Amino acid sequence: MPYIPVQRRERFEESIRAIVESLGHPDATVTSAQADKDNAAKGDLNYVIFSIVKRYVDQNGMRYHRLQDFVNGTLGACQMEAYRRLVAPYEDEAIARNGDVK
Repeated sequence: MPYIPVQRRERFEESIRAIVESLGHPDATVTSAQADKDNAAKGDLNYVIFSIVKRYVDQNGMRYHRLQDFVNGTLGACQMEAYRRLVAPYEDEAIARNGDVK
């Protein structure tokens, strides 16, 4: 995962905070039985990520290499980094707590 300089990160922080606070919040069209925050957040996050990639491509031109770099490169690397830094430590804790598979 490319780590960008702190000064560059600052330009995105306010937008990221606003998006995270909005993820999973039910709107008026969702009943309380449907208002499962995690399920709503998955759809919200998918929409946000896809919209960012699509709008960037729309603004900068549809090019095969750009699509491949973003979809297979950037999004793939983001998936691997999320697994490495979020999922793997959780699984290691579960193994320590419950024992490993024999």
